[in-house]
Amino acid sequence: MKMFWSYARLDDMEPKRKVSKLRKAFKNVLSQTQGTPCDVFFDRDSLHWGVAWREEIERSIRECDGIVAVVSPSYFNRRMCLYELQMAVEARKKIFPLYYRSCSELRSAFKEDGDEAEINRGLNSASLIITELQMMDFRELRNEKIGSKKVEDFLDRMAEVVS
Repeated sequence: MKMFWSYARLDDMEPKRKVSKLRKAFKNVLSQTQGTPCDVFFDRDSLHWGVAWREEIERSIRECDGIVAVVSPSYFNRRMCLYELQMAVEARKKIFPLYYRSCSELRSAFKEDGDEAEINRGLNSASLIITELQMMDFRELRNEKIGSKKVEDFLDRMAEVVS
């Protein structure tokens, strides 16, 4: 199984890199659930020096079984996150929103005028997909240790749904 991990880097800041650790734990649990090694695309680990990064992201989304969207205010403010979401929708991939940090609005609000009006309209439209999908709510567990029973139980449920 191949999954794509879509997140905003602002949510994965040093020193804790919580989103990175969560992705790694998810990959391990998903592999255990499947009984075979699974791949979870993560830009920091999956994109190598000298590779055409945008093309690699697009290829990875086309080839994945589903996308985990780590939902936060930063996610809705990052054009690349919404581009990944838009690509997943266009490729008819299963989208699994993971509600990571509370948002005042579950949508982006890029200006729909000027040179990038059409692009921004597409990104804003893609962001609304999140409101139509059931999310798994991780907000209360965000500050728990990745190895805690609560987080491990959550990851087990997440892997079962994705499988």
